Amino acid sequence: MPQADEMERKAQALRPRLPEHPWMPNVSADYQRIQAPLTWGGIWQAPGLALDLRCLATISAQCVNGWDFGLQHHIRMGLGLGMSPHKIKGIFIQLLFYAGIPATVFGLLQAQKVINERPEWKRADTPSQERWLDTLEEKLAAATELRTSLWGEQANQEIENSIAQQLTPEASDIVDGYNFGEVWRRSDLTPKERMVCVLAALMARGHWSQLRQYIGYALNMGLERQEICQVISQAGWYRGWPHVEDGLEQARQVFAGRDG
Repeated sequence: MPQADEMERKAQALRPRLPEHPWMPNVSADYQRIQAPLTWGGIWQAPGLALDLRCLATISAQCVNGWDFGLQHHIRMGLGLGMSPHKIKGIFIQLLFYAGIPATVFGLLQAQKVINERPEWKRADTPSQERWLDTLEEKLAAATELRTSLWGEQANQEIENSIAQQLTPEASDIVDGYNFGEVWRRSDLTPKERMVCVLAALMARGHWSQLRQYIGYALNMGLERQEICQVISQAGWYRGWPHVEDGLEQARQVFAGRDG
């Protein structure tokens, strides 16, 4: 277990990689004394999850939170770590169906503000070259193919048997076609990065049944159990620790089912 002085040393070592732009209001020295080493020397450097994936999980949780000062700070961090503007914006496109339109539009607005801060980021913010499918039928076919390749045929059966498909099939088809047939196929994020964003957002919003489902999908596509747990704890640091406890309980149930 790391001691306070060790976390402080780790925080100082990470500091050169953090954004120079100040984001924490200077209103409590005691708060800063707790927050800085605990965040940058503790949670951000826990074993089991790469730094870039921690950044994706944090931006996703901050998207759910809807607080501009924290969201902008972590977008700067992502860009500083070498993420492209396309990847940053891809986070909010990915979360459209998981966090909703208001949260993701707000997130894109904050991302654009940060991207506009530096000429090199603005130059890299070029139009997307993604190829979109023409019809809903094509999107649904691509969605079925993607779910099968990433998570197995059971994922398609779960979609077909979902409450949304039973009660609002037209809306469900549109969402499934655009989400899995378009967004999940985009090149701005890898499938693993997309899964990290989704797990973080579902945990932050407290959608426990959906979180259990996607934890299963994450295991199917090769994420390690420790990675999944670290995504939950990383995002929960920005949403509140009770969310971590509840999120980890969902993970425990899924893991137990796989061991059973």
